[in-house]
Amino acid sequence: MTSLLYVFIVLFATLTSGSALQCYRCQSNQPGCGKEVNIRLQRWWTCPDTGEGGGENFCVKVIKKRGSDEEYIRECLMTLRHNTGIRESLPTVQRHGYCEPARNNNPRDPFNENVIYCFCNDWNGCNTASGIHINIMLSSVISSIVLFCSLW
Repeated sequence: MTSLLYVFIVLFATLTSGSALQCYRCQSNQPGCGKEVNIRLQRWWTCPDTGEGGGENFCVKVIKKRGSDEEYIRECLMTLRHNTGIRESLPTVQRHGYCEPARNNNPRDPFNENVIYCFCNDWNGCNTASGIHINIMLSSVISSIVLFCSLW
């Protein structure tokens, strides 16, 4: 009975909680990052923490239109906020599923319709991963050692 208790203690000690948004981070001049993302060429990146009072984090797709050409940028919102030029043009409404035009610093023309920001955060690659993750290898090794030692 004591050995079973040790096994449960070890398993719970190796539990870690996770809460990290992972997004594609690429630009359309990179292979696999155009209008559609090629998941074989691009991968998810863990977004920086929002910090205390930083609000929600989002995966962002920026669509820049220049005539008939479109440029795509995919990035984490917190990373975009570190870029002053982008931070000043971010829409004030940032919600999952919303696509909003960029802001202008001109009060007579407050929106730049040539730059669109789309926000999402409901799954990785466009999501937040929240839950409990178990380090299976570590818990298996420690549990085996504890069980082996308790039998002696």
